[in-house]
Amino acid sequence: MKDKGTVITTEGPLALVKVSCTQACRECLASSLCKSAASEEGTLSVRNPVNAHPGDEVVIEVPESRYNRVLIGMFACLLAASLIGALAGYALSGPLALDDALSAPLGFFLGLALAVPGLILYFRKNNDRRLYPSIVDITQKGERHG
Repeated sequence: MKDKGTVITTEGPLALVKVSCTQACRECLASSLCKSAASEEGTLSVRNPVNAHPGDEVVIEVPESRYNRVLIGMFACLLAASLIGALAGYALSGPLALDDALSAPLGFFLGLALAVPGLILYFRKNNDRRLYPSIVDITQKGERHG
């Protein structure tokens, strides 16, 4: 999805852009990144590869297909960890002398409990900037453009 906005501030490779929320914006997967998604205007932290400056009118692109792939991968990891945990719990019920009805659900939740912190650490470590919305064009240079 592409949208238009105005650069408010820049800091390093990122810029803070004020965008007008349209109906498409409210249905966008990245709307949770918008600082005031419920109002008519929101602000997004976006990558700034075109070196836009405060006051510039810009076109931003939200990488929705990347969000979809990451979400599918994240849920697949959670599901796989839960199922592996349930199978491990079931398999260990004999050697640990536990009831199958208790060990499989216990393994399921243990697998899930181990996967969540792993995913959090993965996303914090990698901080994938490709998932950030990005400025793709400057449509009008502002007064403070250098």
